Amino acid sequence: SIGIMGSAESSESAGAEVTESYNVRVSARLLERLQAADESPHTTVQMTGAERRQLVEAAYNEGANAVHQKMVELFQREQQKSNEDLAELHARVEQPALEAVEAKVAKLHDREYRAPNRDVPCADERSECIQCLKGNGDAPLNCADKVAALEQCAQAVSKVHLRTSTQ
Repeated sequence: SIGIMGSAESSESAGAEVTESYNVRVSARLLERLQAADESPHTTVQMTGAERRQLVEAAYNEGANAVHQKMVELFQREQQKSNEDLAELHARVEQPALEAVEAKVAKLHDREYRAPNRDVPCADERSECIQCLKGNGDAPLNCADKVAALEQCAQAVSKVHLRTSTQ
């Protein structure tokens, strides 16, 4: 139940002065009824205390719903602004930090050991031998000269490596 100032349930019965103020929204239908009552000298609107309280409570609820909707809209605007602020913070602070970390990672990758590129010894002889064997699958003896050339190259490379490793 809602107390109405000036009624029997005034602030005096509560024992303290009320300092809050409220807005009450009134429907267009009620205004029409009230205007019709004011314009017609013979028509008087009589309401019981319960009807009056019910009318005031309905107006209060309508106003409360409007205030709730405004608060929801305000919260949504604040949430959107907060999201925009976070995006700006990310662009201003976190993005440069992320770029710095990526640069450090790239430096670390550059410092990793990589074996030097060396020419594979006997690459030509090996390739010719493989092609010949693939082409003469039924007669591998036709590739004896290619196999002998690869063997000679391999022995020569072995001799060079033996000489350089013992010196």
